[in-house]
Amino acid sequence: MIPRGRSIARTLRVALLGLTVVLAVIGAIGIAALYEARQQYEDRLSATSALEVAAANLLSAAVALEANLTRPRTRESATFVARAARALDRNGGRVRVLAREDGPSRALSARISPARRAARVLALRPTRASARVGAARALPEVRRATRQLALRQGVRRETSRVDARSRTRSALIAIVLGAGLALIAVLAFITLMIRTMRRPLDDLVGATRRMAAGDREVRVDAGGPRELAMLGESFNLMSSDLADASARVESQRRRLATTMESLGDGLVICDSRDVVVTMNPRACQLVAQLGPGVGAHGPHSPLPAHDAALAGEVAIEHDGVTLAVTAARLEGPDGGVVWTLRDITERARLEQAKSDFVATASHELRSPLTSIKGFIELLQSTENGNLTSRQVEFVEIALQSTDRLVDLVNDLLDVARIESGQYEIQPRACDLRETLEEVAALMAPRIDDKRQRLAVEIADPRPPALADPARVRQIVTNLVTNAHQYTAEQGTITLRLEGDARTTRIVVADSGRGLSADDARHVFDRFYRGGPDDRRSRGTGLGLPIVKSLVEMHGGSIDVSSAVGEGTTFTVSLPSAPAGSLPAATPTLAARRVLIVDDEPPLAALIAQQLEPLGVRSVQVHSGAEALARLRTERFDAMTLDVLMPGMNGLQVLEAVRADPALQELPVIFVSVSSTLSQLDGEWAVPKPIDRRRLSDVLQAAIEARRSRVLVVAPQAVRDQLAPVLDKLGVDYRWESSAQDASRAGADELFEVALVHASMSDTLKLLESAALRGRRGGRSVILFTTGKESQGLGDGVGVPVLSLPQAISALGRTLRSETSPRATR
Repeated sequence: MIPRGRSIARTLRVALLGLTVVLAVIGAIGIAALYEARQQYEDRLSATSALEVAAANLLSAAVALEANLTRPRTRESATFVARAARALDRNGGRVRVLAREDGPSRALSARISPARRAARVLALRPTRASARVGAARALPEVRRATRQLALRQGVRRETSRVDARSRTRSALIAIVLGAGLALIAVLAFITLMIRTMRRPLDDLVGATRRMAAGDREVRVDAGGPRELAMLGESFNLMSSDLADASARVESQRRRLATTMESLGDGLVICDSRDVVVTMNPRACQLVAQLGPGVGAHGPHSPLPAHDAALAGEVAIEHDGVTLAVTAARLEGPDGGVVWTLRDITERARLEQAKSDFVATASHELRSPLTSIKGFIELLQSTENGNLTSRQVEFVEIALQSTDRLVDLVNDLLDVARIESGQYEIQPRACDLRETLEEVAALMAPRIDDKRQRLAVEIADPRPPALADPARVRQIVTNLVTNAHQYTAEQGTITLRLEGDARTTRIVVADSGRGLSADDARHVFDRFYRGGPDDRRSRGTGLGLPIVKSLVEMHGGSIDVSSAVGEGTTFTVSLPSAPAGSLPAATPTLAARRVLIVDDEPPLAALIAQQLEPLGVRSVQVHSGAEALARLRTERFDAMTLDVLMPGMNGLQVLEAVRADPALQELPVIFVSVSSTLSQLDGEWAVPKPIDRRRLSDVLQAAIEARRSRVLVVAPQAVRDQLAPVLDKLGVDYRWESSAQDASRAGADELFEVALVHASMSDTLKLLESAALRGRRGGRSVILFTTGKESQGLGDGVGVPVLSLPQAISALGRTLRSETSPRATR
C-alpha cells in the first residue's frame, strides 16, 4: 500500500529494488549450496580414487614381496626383498593416511599395520629368517584388507553421488520456493498498490462522467499517491475553470440571444442540410413561411440561391416588402449558413425616388441645355458674317457658360448614374492618338491664355487600347483641365501616351504646386477640393472621382504621385487590345438616310444639323405613330429615337419595329437622357446633351453592325429551357449545335456575345479566332450550364461556368456595356 502523499514512482522504485535484492540473495544462497554439494562430491570422489590407487599399489608391493621371499637367498634376492619391503611400508602408510576420513576404511587400514612392521624389519635385515617368516605370515592379511578397502571405496563413491544429488535437489527446491515467495510478495504489493490507487481513480472517472453529463460543480477528494493527488487537484481546478467558462459562455449566449431578438434585421440560421435551425423574431415577421425544421429553399421559401447571396447582397421582393438578403457560411465541422434579411423598402423607395429625380432632372435640364448648346454652336459656326465682333464675343461667352453648366450637370448626373450602375461604356480596340490630340487642340486656347506649355508625347509603335474613346476623352480632358487649373503661368503640362502588349498608359504631368501627402490620399474623394485655396477655386470636386470610376469601369487603374512644389503626375493604365484587333476604317455616312424621332422639334432639328456635315440625309418626325408610318413607306438606314415621348413612347415604337419582319433589322439609336434603361438591352444609345463625335461614332457603328445579335452554341436538348428565356429578354440570337456550325455562323454574321453551353467548351478556340466581330470591338464569351449536367463541365478552359440565371444576367450587362466585353473571356 502506498502511504498518503508518497510518490507512485518512488514507491515502485523502492519495491523493485527490494525485490531485486531478495532475488539476488536467494540466488546467491542457492548457487552456493549447489557449488558446495558439487565440490564435496568431487572431493570424496578424488579421495576414494586416491585411496583405491594407494591400495592397489600396496597390493602390488605385497605380491612383489611375497614373490621375492620365495626366491633363493642370495645377495641379489636380499636386495629385491628389502626394496619390496620398503615399498609395502610406504604404500601402507599412504593407505593409512588416506583412510583417516572414513571409519571403515580406517579400520581396514589398521589391519595392514602388522605387515608394515614386519616389512620395516625385513627392509633392515632382508636375510633374517624370523623377519622373513613374520612378513610371509602378514602378507595374506594385507591382500584381504586391500581388496576390502577397494570395495569400500566403491561404496563410498556411490554414497557420495547419492548425497550430492540429494543436496542439489534440495538447493533447487529452496531457490524455487524463494522465488515463488518473492513473486507472491510482489503480487501482494501490486494488489495493495492498485487498491490504493483505485479509489482516487474511480472518483476521477465518476467525476468526469458527471462533468460530461453537465454537472459543472463536481469536485474530487485530492488524496492518494502524490501523482493522483496532483491529478485530483488539476481536475478540481479544471472543473472550476470550466464552470467559470460555462458561466461566461452562457452569459454571452444570453446576450447574443437578446441581441438577436432585438435586431432590426432578420437572422435565419441553417444547418449543413439547408434546414432552418433557428430564427430571430424579426426574421419570423419578414419570412413567416420559414421556421425551425423547415427547408430553407422549400417551395414557398423566398430566399435566393446560395451562390448569389454568398457573393453579395441580393434584393428580393416578398409580400410587398423589399428585402436585402446576404448569406455567410458557418465554420466548423457542423457547417451551415446564416442568412441576414434587411427591410430596405424605404431605401428602395428612396433609390427609386433618386432615380426618378435623375431622370426628371436629366430631361428637364439636359434637353433645354442641349438646345441652347447646339444652337449656340450652330450660331458660332455660321458663315454668313451677320454677327458683329461684339456679338461673336457674346456668343463665345454664352457658349463657355453653357459648356460650364453642361459640365456641372453632366458631373452630377454621371455620379448618380455611376452609383446606380447605369453608366454605359463601350470599350473597343482603338488608337487613342486622335483622342489625345483632340483634347490637346480643345485645351490649347485655355493653355495659351495662361501662357502655359502643353507637350504631347506619343510613343510609337504601341498596340491599340481596349477602351471607349469618348470616355477616354472625358478622362483626359478632366486630368488636363485639373493640371491647367493648378499650374501657374508659364508652367508646363505634359500629356504622354505609351503602352505595351498588356497595358496602355496615359500620363498627365504638370509643374504646378503639387499635393501634400494628405491631399494625395483624398484626391479621388467626392467633393474634396483640398485646402482653402482649392476650395475657392472653380469646380465641384467631382472631376477626379468620375475619372477614377471611368478608369475602373474599363478594368484599369489610376495612380497619382506628387510633392509640394514639384508638380503632380497622374498615370492612367488601361488594358491593351489583342494584337490585330484594331478595326478597319469604317465606311462613310454620306448619303445615308436617317429617321430622326423626337417630340421636341428643336432637338430633332439639332440632331439633323449635327449630322448634316457628315453627308447624312435626315427626315424629322415628332411622334411614334408618324415614325412607324414613315418607316413602312420609305427606306431608312437607321433611326434615332427618344424614349420619353407623349402618346407612343420610344419603347413602344421599338417594340413595334421589332415585331415587323421588314423592320426588325433596322438599327435604332436611342438619343435620350434615359439611354441606360434595361429595356434597351442590345440597342444603341447616345445620352443627352449630345456629343457630336459620339453621335457620329455610334451611328456609323450601328449602320455597319445593324442589330446586336447573340450566338448561342448549345445542344438541342437544352433549347426548350433556354429559348423562352432569350425570347423574354428580347434579343436577337442564332442557335447552333456544333463548333463548326458556330464558326461558319461567325463568318456569315456579326455577333457581339457568344452564349456557350459548358458541354461544348471546345467551341471557345474557334470563337476566339472567327466568330465574334461585334459592334463594341471586343469578344465576349459566356459559358453556362442549366444545372442538370454532371459536375466538371468546362474545367480548365479559363472561363467561369455560370448557372443559367447568372448567365442571362451577365448577358444583359454585356449588352448594356456595363462591363467590358473582355471580362468574360
